[in-house]
Amino acid sequence: MVVARVLSLLRAYSLYLYVAGFLALLLSLNEIREAHKLRQETIFALEKELAHTRTRRGIGSAIAALVYLALVSYVTLAQLPTEAEPPTPQPTATLMVIEVPTSTPVTPTPTRTHIPTRPRATALPPTPTSVPTSPPAPSCRNPGVCITAPGANQGLSGEVVIRGTARIDQFQFFKLEYGLGETPQQWNSIGEISRSAVVDGVLGVWNLAGFPAGPAWLRLTVVDVSGNFPPPYDLRVVIR
Repeated sequence: MVVARVLSLLRAYSLYLYVAGFLALLLSLNEIREAHKLRQETIFALEKELAHTRTRRGIGSAIAALVYLALVSYVTLAQLPTEAEPPTPQPTATLMVIEVPTSTPVTPTPTRTHIPTRPRATALPPTPTSVPTSPPAPSCRNPGVCITAPGANQGLSGEVVIRGTARIDQFQFFKLEYGLGETPQQWNSIGEISRSAVVDGVLGVWNLAGFPAGPAWLRLTVVDVSGNFPPPYDLRVVIR
């Protein structure tokens, strides 16, 4: 508005307007004082009339200065009319429609699952099992006179259990003997003679403690009631 702009301009320069008004008021008061002084000092009627005129003019100027200052004060102290601001547009609520995508069912595609097959067991070649070898069983020409253990040419030490068979027709007794060396010159008894026949059992026990190492022979002799006997059974062994 034009009035508001004018009032704003006057308020901006109010200090200068006040100074001008006060100067005018001071000049008016000074005019009144000079006129009053002249009126008191003069004796002439013409000069008194002139002083009276100056006094009235000074009073008028002072009144005008006061009115001017009052107007300036009113203008500077009055509240300026403010321009009405245009109304701020209020945001209007807009309904937003959000489309939710609908999921389309996907038909599952069957996948082929690879099932690992168990590998066929590979037949391993049979592992040869070492079977401890034992001395060959003695060949008995007469099954009733035979030593089955120890074996032929077997190494012996300590106490040796002698097994075999001692049984013939009209059995009377049997005896065990040993001879040292490859061709024994002397035969010695192993234990006492036995008057009980034995079939595939223990014939006696031979204690080799103190015997020299080397070849030796075992002999089994079975005697009948008439004192006769079939050929003895001889078995070569090795004393360790």
